[in-house]
Amino acid sequence: MIDVSNLTIGYKDTTVVKNLDFKLNKGEFIALIGANGAGKSTLINTLIGINTPLSGKISWELKSTKKNMFNDVGFSPQSQLIDWYTNVLDNVIQGPLLAGYDLRTAQKYAKEALQLLDLYSLKDKAVDHISGGQQQRVQIAREIARKPKLYILDEPTTGLDVETSENLFKYLKKEVEKGALVLTSSHDLTLLEDYATQVLFINDHAQKYFGSLNNFLNDSTSLREKYLKERGK
Repeated sequence: MIDVSNLTIGYKDTTVVKNLDFKLNKGEFIALIGANGAGKSTLINTLIGINTPLSGKISWELKSTKKNMFNDVGFSPQSQLIDWYTNVLDNVIQGPLLAGYDLRTAQKYAKEALQLLDLYSLKDKAVDHISGGQQQRVQIAREIARKPKLYILDEPTTGLDVETSENLFKYLKKEVEKGALVLTSSHDLTLLEDYATQVLFINDHAQKYFGSLNNFLNDSTSLREKYLKERGK
């Protein structure tokens, strides 16, 4: 669904990661990992179109029945992207409404997402009167309520408790089993080990590994140990 070839990303004269080559397909749960500052958010923002590639190619193939194929994309950045002048429910329901669902269906999907993220009791609260972690959950719930085929989530578990994080990843795993593609960055490799199928590891301005989770964990060159060491800096 996303084919990246000889991609270099960054900002103007600053190269963040170079020579990226990978292909992401439906039915995969990809863990994007790397130390702080490795370029995970830069890569995600480039894939989604916020940043312009310095060089190389990104090809999307997303079969959609919707007028705009990006209505089948659920994107949650690290920075909070919510409507500060409405309540929790109104924020979440915007997701399916903007994706083209009718009001009744949007209400149903919004309720399900609120319950999944343990937000339903806060549905009438103004978003500027809830905690940062709860605001993060609102943003993720809005994207889940869109019922996308592709999830791109940048550090979605930041500010989430263990139970909510596990509920979110269990839900995403079920979506993958239905044919969705999930790309998520996270510092919690232990959590990802229980759900991811593929790993994309970037470090030292380059792609160090792309392949199966099992091979990454069992690699004889100790890629996992290198990742943990870099993360601990």
